[in-house]
Amino acid sequence: MVLQRTLVGAVLGFAVLPACGAGLYPASDVTSSAKVSVADPTDVGPPPSDHGLAADLVERLLASTVHVRGLDCRTAQEGSGFVVEGGLVATGAHVVSGIRLPTIVLGSSPDDRAEVVSRVVAFDQVADLALLKPVDGDTLPPPLDFGQPVDGTVGALLVHDGETARAIPVGIERRIRATGRDIYGEPAGGRDALVLAASVDVGYSGGAVVDVQGLAVGVAFSRSRGGRPVAYAVQTGELAALLGRVGIVAEGSGPCRDG
Repeated sequence: MVLQRTLVGAVLGFAVLPACGAGLYPASDVTSSAKVSVADPTDVGPPPSDHGLAADLVERLLASTVHVRGLDCRTAQEGSGFVVEGGLVATGAHVVSGIRLPTIVLGSSPDDRAEVVSRVVAFDQVADLALLKPVDGDTLPPPLDFGQPVDGTVGALLVHDGETARAIPVGIERRIRATGRDIYGEPAGGRDALVLAASVDVGYSGGAVVDVQGLAVGVAFSRSRGGRPVAYAVQTGELAALLGRVGIVAEGSGPCRDG
Protein backbone atom coordinates (compact mmCIF):
# COMPACT_ATOMS: atom_id res chain seq x y z
CA MET A 1 0.00 0.00 0.00
CA VAL A 2 1.27 3.47 -0.84
CA LEU A 3 0.48 6.02 1.84
CA GLN A 4 -0.19 9.71 1.24
CA ARG A 5 1.87 11.90 3.53
CA THR A 6 3.02 15.46 3.75
CA LEU A 7 6.64 15.19 4.81
CA VAL A 8 8.49 17.78 6.62
CA GLY A 9 12.09 16.81 6.39
CA ALA A 10 15.39 18.41 5.83
CA VAL A 11 17.11 18.14 2.55
CA LEU A 12 20.09 15.92 2.54
CA GLY A 13 22.09 16.81 -0.14
CA PHE A 14 24.63 19.32 -0.22
CA ALA A 15 25.76 22.49 1.07
CA VAL A 16 28.46 23.73 3.11
CA LEU A 17 27.52 22.35 6.38
CA PRO A 18 24.03 22.07 7.65
CA ALA A 19 21.78 19.32 7.94
CA CYS A 20 21.94 16.68 5.47
CA GLY A 21 18.78 17.28 4.09
CA ALA A 22 18.23 20.63 3.47
CA GLY A 23 16.11 18.88 1.30
CA LEU A 24 13.96 21.41 1.49
CA TYR A 25 15.83 24.20 2.80
CA PRO A 26 18.21 26.98 2.13
CA ALA A 27 21.62 26.77 0.95
CA SER A 28 23.36 26.48 4.15
CA ASP A 29 21.30 23.59 5.15
CA VAL A 30 20.88 22.36 1.75
CA THR A 31 21.05 18.69 2.06
CA SER A 32 17.84 17.53 0.97
CA SER A 33 15.83 17.70 -2.04
CA ALA A 34 12.68 19.45 -2.79
CA LYS A 35 11.16 21.34 0.00
CA VAL A 36 9.02 18.67 1.32
CA SER A 37 6.43 19.15 3.88
CA VAL A 38 5.26 15.87 5.32
CA ALA A 39 4.64 14.76 8.82
CA ASP A 40 7.41 12.40 9.75
CA PRO A 41 6.19 8.94 10.66
CA THR A 42 6.72 8.06 14.28
CA ASP A 43 6.78 4.29 13.90
CA VAL A 44 10.08 3.85 12.07
CA GLY A 45 12.48 1.61 13.93
CA PRO A 46 16.25 2.00 14.25
CA PRO A 47 18.42 1.62 11.14
CA PRO A 48 19.64 -1.93 10.48
CA SER A 49 23.16 -2.78 11.62
CA ASP A 50 24.01 -4.45 8.31
CA HIS A 51 22.79 -4.02 4.73
CA GLY A 52 23.11 -7.70 3.80
CA LEU A 53 24.70 -7.07 0.39
CA ALA A 54 27.52 -9.35 -0.75
CA ALA A 55 31.01 -7.82 -0.64
CA ASP A 56 31.62 -8.21 -4.37
CA LEU A 57 28.26 -6.61 -5.14
CA VAL A 58 29.05 -3.64 -2.88
CA GLU A 59 32.39 -3.17 -4.61
CA ARG A 60 30.68 -3.05 -8.00
CA LEU A 61 27.99 -0.63 -6.80
CA LEU A 62 30.49 1.75 -5.19
CA ALA A 63 32.49 1.89 -8.43
CA SER A 64 29.40 3.53 -10.00
CA THR A 65 28.79 5.89 -7.05
CA VAL A 66 30.02 9.48 -7.44
CA HIS A 67 30.42 12.78 -5.63
CA VAL A 68 28.88 15.93 -7.17
CA ARG A 69 29.85 19.51 -6.32
CA GLY A 70 29.68 23.09 -7.56
CA LEU A 71 30.59 26.62 -6.43
CA ASP A 72 28.47 28.89 -8.63
CA CYS A 73 26.00 29.94 -5.93
CA ARG A 74 26.63 31.79 -2.67
CA THR A 75 27.35 28.59 -0.78
CA ALA A 76 29.27 25.51 -1.83
CA GLN A 77 26.96 22.69 -2.90
CA GLU A 78 27.79 19.01 -2.77
CA GLY A 79 26.05 15.68 -2.77
CA SER A 80 26.22 12.13 -4.02
CA GLY A 81 25.10 10.55 -7.28
CA PHE A 82 25.29 7.39 -9.35
CA VAL A 83 25.71 6.31 -12.94
CA VAL A 84 22.56 5.47 -14.92
CA GLU A 85 21.93 4.37 -18.50
CA GLY A 86 22.94 6.59 -21.38
CA GLY A 87 26.29 7.61 -19.92
CA LEU A 88 24.58 9.89 -17.38
CA VAL A 89 24.81 10.54 -13.65
CA ALA A 90 21.71 10.93 -11.47
CA THR A 91 21.71 13.22 -8.44
CA GLY A 92 19.40 15.59 -6.56
CA ALA A 93 18.13 18.75 -8.26
CA HIS A 94 18.93 20.78 -5.14
CA VAL A 95 22.52 19.52 -5.31
CA VAL A 96 23.12 21.16 -8.73
CA SER A 97 20.58 24.00 -8.79
CA GLY A 98 22.26 27.04 -10.25
CA ILE A 99 25.48 25.15 -11.06
CA ARG A 100 26.51 25.69 -14.68
CA LEU A 101 29.11 22.91 -14.91
CA PRO A 102 28.89 20.49 -11.95
CA THR A 103 32.03 18.51 -11.10
CA ILE A 104 31.63 14.73 -10.87
CA VAL A 105 34.19 12.90 -8.72
CA LEU A 106 34.68 9.25 -9.66
CA GLY A 107 36.47 6.51 -7.76
CA SER A 108 35.55 4.60 -4.61
CA SER A 109 38.89 5.43 -2.90
CA PRO A 110 41.49 8.25 -3.06
CA ASP A 111 43.80 6.00 -5.07
CA ASP A 112 41.48 5.81 -8.08
CA ARG A 113 39.83 9.23 -7.85
CA ALA A 114 39.17 11.26 -11.02
CA GLU A 115 37.20 14.44 -11.75
CA VAL A 116 34.89 15.02 -14.70
CA VAL A 117 33.18 18.27 -15.76
CA SER A 118 29.50 17.84 -16.60
CA ARG A 119 26.39 19.75 -17.61
CA VAL A 120 22.78 19.32 -16.52
CA VAL A 121 20.68 17.65 -19.24
CA ALA A 122 17.50 17.05 -17.23
CA PHE A 123 16.18 18.80 -14.12
CA ASP A 124 13.02 18.21 -12.09
CA GLN A 125 12.59 20.68 -9.24
CA VAL A 126 9.48 18.90 -7.95
CA ALA A 127 10.87 15.37 -7.78
CA ASP A 128 14.26 16.83 -6.78
CA LEU A 129 16.14 14.92 -9.45
CA ALA A 130 18.73 15.90 -12.03
CA LEU A 131 20.74 14.13 -14.73
CA LEU A 132 24.31 15.11 -15.65
CA LYS A 133 26.32 14.34 -18.77
CA PRO A 134 30.13 14.62 -19.02
CA VAL A 135 31.05 17.59 -21.21
CA ASP A 136 34.00 15.90 -22.91
CA GLY A 137 32.42 12.52 -23.46
CA ASP A 138 34.30 10.85 -20.60
CA THR A 139 33.51 7.18 -20.13
CA LEU A 140 31.68 6.45 -16.91
CA PRO A 141 31.50 3.20 -14.89
CA PRO A 142 28.64 0.77 -15.62
CA PRO A 143 25.14 2.05 -14.78
CA LEU A 144 23.02 0.80 -11.90
CA ASP A 145 19.87 -1.11 -12.80
CA PHE A 146 16.50 -0.06 -11.38
CA GLY A 147 14.19 -2.19 -9.26
CA GLN A 148 10.88 -1.92 -7.39
CA PRO A 149 10.96 -1.08 -3.67
CA VAL A 150 9.44 -3.54 -1.21
CA ASP A 151 8.13 -2.26 2.12
CA GLY A 152 9.83 -3.60 5.23
CA THR A 153 13.07 -4.70 3.57
CA VAL A 154 16.72 -3.83 4.14
CA GLY A 155 19.14 -2.25 1.68
CA ALA A 156 21.91 0.33 1.45
CA LEU A 157 22.39 4.00 0.67
CA LEU A 158 25.39 4.57 -1.61
CA VAL A 159 27.20 7.83 -0.85
CA HIS A 160 30.45 9.53 -1.87
CA ASP A 161 32.09 12.30 0.18
CA GLY A 162 34.59 13.36 -2.48
CA GLU A 163 37.27 11.04 -1.13
CA THR A 164 35.66 7.63 -0.75
CA ALA A 165 32.37 5.88 -1.48
CA ARG A 166 30.45 3.92 1.18
CA ALA A 167 27.36 1.74 1.52
CA ILE A 168 25.26 2.67 4.57
CA PRO A 169 22.63 0.21 5.87
CA VAL A 170 19.04 1.45 5.58
CA GLY A 171 15.63 0.07 6.30
CA ILE A 172 13.23 0.56 3.38
CA GLU A 173 10.22 1.08 5.62
CA ARG A 174 7.39 2.05 3.30
CA ARG A 175 6.33 3.65 0.05
CA ILE A 176 4.50 6.98 0.26
CA ARG A 177 3.19 9.74 -1.96
CA ALA A 178 5.07 12.80 -0.69
CA THR A 179 3.42 16.17 -1.25
CA GLY A 180 4.47 19.70 -0.47
CA ARG A 181 6.70 22.22 -2.20
CA ASP A 182 9.46 22.04 -4.77
CA ILE A 183 13.14 22.75 -4.06
CA TYR A 184 12.52 26.50 -4.39
CA GLY A 185 9.65 26.49 -1.90
CA GLU A 186 6.90 26.82 -4.49
CA PRO A 187 3.66 24.80 -4.24
CA ALA A 188 4.02 21.60 -6.24
CA GLY A 189 2.45 18.24 -6.95
CA GLY A 190 3.61 15.07 -5.28
CA ARG A 191 6.22 12.44 -6.04
CA ASP A 192 6.47 8.75 -5.24
CA ALA A 193 8.85 8.44 -2.33
CA LEU A 194 10.20 6.09 0.33
CA VAL A 195 10.48 6.41 4.10
CA LEU A 196 13.84 5.07 5.29
CA ALA A 197 15.20 4.06 8.66
CA ALA A 198 18.64 5.59 8.17
CA SER A 199 21.19 7.87 9.76
CA VAL A 200 22.10 10.38 7.06
CA ASP A 201 24.37 13.37 6.88
CA VAL A 202 25.33 16.30 4.69
CA GLY A 203 26.38 15.17 1.24
CA TYR A 204 24.12 12.12 1.10
CA SER A 205 21.46 13.73 -1.11
CA GLY A 206 21.40 12.22 -4.56
CA GLY A 207 22.77 8.88 -3.38
CA ALA A 208 21.16 5.68 -4.65
CA VAL A 209 19.09 3.53 -2.30
CA VAL A 210 19.57 -0.08 -3.39
CA ASP A 211 17.93 -3.34 -2.33
CA VAL A 212 19.82 -6.53 -1.41
CA GLN A 213 20.08 -7.43 -5.10
CA GLY A 214 21.85 -4.14 -5.77
CA LEU A 215 18.96 -2.65 -7.76
CA ALA A 216 18.40 1.08 -7.32
CA VAL A 217 14.95 1.70 -5.85
CA GLY A 218 15.31 5.30 -4.68
CA VAL A 219 17.34 8.52 -4.64
CA ALA A 220 17.92 10.14 -1.23
CA PHE A 221 16.68 13.69 -0.86
CA SER A 222 15.80 14.56 2.73
CA ARG A 223 15.96 13.61 6.37
CA SER A 224 13.71 14.13 9.34
CA ARG A 225 14.26 17.06 11.64
CA GLY A 226 14.89 16.53 15.31
CA GLY A 227 17.73 14.05 15.10
CA ARG A 228 15.60 10.95 14.53
CA PRO A 229 17.06 8.35 12.11
CA VAL A 230 14.38 8.87 9.47
CA ALA A 231 15.19 9.82 5.88
CA TYR A 232 13.38 10.03 2.55
CA ALA A 233 14.12 9.01 -1.03
CA VAL A 234 12.38 9.55 -4.35
CA GLN A 235 11.42 6.24 -5.98
CA THR A 236 13.39 5.44 -9.14
CA GLY A 237 10.17 5.33 -11.15
CA GLU A 238 10.36 9.15 -11.03
CA LEU A 239 13.96 8.95 -12.26
CA ALA A 240 12.97 6.66 -15.14
CA ALA A 241 10.43 9.28 -16.22
CA LEU A 242 13.12 11.98 -16.15
CA LEU A 243 15.41 9.83 -18.29
CA GLY A 244 12.69 9.82 -20.91
CA ARG A 245 12.93 13.62 -21.16
CA VAL A 246 16.65 13.73 -22.00
CA GLY A 247 17.19 15.20 -25.45
CA ILE A 248 13.54 16.12 -25.89
CA VAL A 249 13.50 19.42 -24.02
CA ALA A 250 16.53 21.67 -23.53
CA GLU A 251 17.03 21.96 -19.79
CA GLY A 252 19.48 23.64 -17.47
CA SER A 253 20.18 23.62 -13.77
CA GLY A 254 17.68 26.30 -12.81
CA PRO A 255 18.51 29.22 -10.52
CA CYS A 256 20.44 29.01 -7.25
CA ARG A 257 18.34 28.12 -4.22
CA ASP A 258 20.02 30.74 -2.05
CA GLY A 259 18.63 33.63 -4.03
